[in-house]
Amino acid sequence: MNKKLLAAALGVAFAAPAFADSTNMVIYGRVHQSFVHTSDEAQNPEGGNFTLKNVASRLGFRGEEDLGSGLKALFGYEFGIPTDNSNVTGGFGLNGRHTYVGLSGSFGKVTIGTQDGGSASVAPLYNQASLIGSVSNNGGDLTTVGSDVVSTAEVIAARQRVNNSFGYETTILPGLELTARHALTGTNDADNGATKENGTRETEVAVGYTAGPLYIGGGLWSESSATELENGFNGTSRPERVVQLVSTYTLGDLKLGGIVNQVSFYGNAANGDDNDINFALSALYKLSSNAGVFGLVADGEDNANNNDRQQLQLSAYYDFSKRTRSYVGFERFNRENKTTGVETDADSIVFGLRHNF
Repeated sequence: MNKKLLAAALGVAFAAPAFADSTNMVIYGRVHQSFVHTSDEAQNPEGGNFTLKNVASRLGFRGEEDLGSGLKALFGYEFGIPTDNSNVTGGFGLNGRHTYVGLSGSFGKVTIGTQDGGSASVAPLYNQASLIGSVSNNGGDLTTVGSDVVSTAEVIAARQRVNNSFGYETTILPGLELTARHALTGTNDADNGATKENGTRETEVAVGYTAGPLYIGGGLWSESSATELENGFNGTSRPERVVQLVSTYTLGDLKLGGIVNQVSFYGNAANGDDNDINFALSALYKLSSNAGVFGLVADGEDNANNNDRQQLQLSAYYDFSKRTRSYVGFERFNRENKTTGVETDADSIVFGLRHNF
């Protein structure tokens, strides 16, 4: 069925007749699977492991309503779908990926809800870091951006999705954009007042400037925790602040990217160093209109565990159409203990197929 007809049918079914034709709604989704062979010297020294993985497959609804005078209402509701295994708790296993409602106008765009960098809402540092590239749209094993500020799987990482958040986007000047997000990441209010959503707060601000083939951007992430600030370091290395710089340059069919960030912690019991420095360099080259190759080298510190981490990726993609992509890649993730000098490698070979609709 044509998507516009389906959207119209759903609008008639679920909306009041008087407003059924005033909202522009889009139904979209993605089915994304990968087949991965991983050999990890630290976790599985006896041999490799084959895995069929769901890579952030989803079904979503988003749209806007024209309220007049340049003001629009925005909304989105997206579900994650476990396409590799539906035998999970909760039946088919639908889970919320992002949900937001907001307003846009001459002042910019304001959204409230779950802010997800994979969709049309705000995740400043994640969206900025994603610009350095990936064959799999920053999902799955061949990703350059993790799902947390401090990640054990990727050298470069940024927070993608948070709940209870307020987002803002605006164009300051031509080519100069500002994005910001503030989230209440504590536990829901308890009856006795012991735990509160605003007990821990995260704030992100990113600014990016685009001038032809050049992009330059920077961002700041910070956490304000009542527990840490009032009681001091509690014995775990929790991030307090991230400062990030990103740049990309496109020269014909070649796109170069680079990122560097510093992660500061409330404390670090391992060796007294309360800062991690991470960087990555990438290159994406288009072989044709529907094929290309990608490479990335990254180096990062994991002072919480007294480790250095290196990451290497080599991959290629082929697009059967504007909606369907296949890709293959190799990744090596190396850990080196700073004290003992012992190194362990985790190697992955990944085959992926993704279809957007």
